[in-house]
Amino acid sequence: MDPIKKYLGREALVEIALTDPNAATNPGEWLTIGAMRGKEWGAEWQTTDATTDDSPELTQENLPTYKASEISFDGLATKDTTKNVDTIEEFVNDPVGNNSETGYPHVYLRITVPRSNGDLRTYTGTTLLTSFRNTAPHDDVAGWTLSGNSFAYTIATETAA
Repeated sequence: MDPIKKYLGREALVEIALTDPNAATNPGEWLTIGAMRGKEWGAEWQTTDATTDDSPELTQENLPTYKASEISFDGLATKDTTKNVDTIEEFVNDPVGNNSETGYPHVYLRITVPRSNGDLRTYTGTTLLTSFRNTAPHDDVAGWTLSGNSFAYTIATETAA
């Protein structure tokens, strides 16, 4: 029987460098985001309708316009400040006060996931952090969400060390 070739979401490592990509070409120090649960990222092509009265067989025709890429992460609130969640929240809320040279929460992001052969697939790029929200329900664990867009990333697969 072949081994299972799946991985759990908790095996995906998400790191962030709070260096403004518009001001620097080197990400600098990578911070691991801890206390995470949900991790979502990807790209989608936007299109425009190019259908005309002579489109074949009444089929809608589309032309690609732009690629949209977004990130969405969530996690549980923790009193442990080593998870870097407080640092990210402060950066989103006050980029200038937290050394963003352009005044926007634009950062480097790196996501690493395992492959069944032992390789690691890494998504590295820049993103604009657009939202950080806290949730504190009356009778449930407190949490947070982080969203961003314009995740301009490259994909690399390397053999794990």
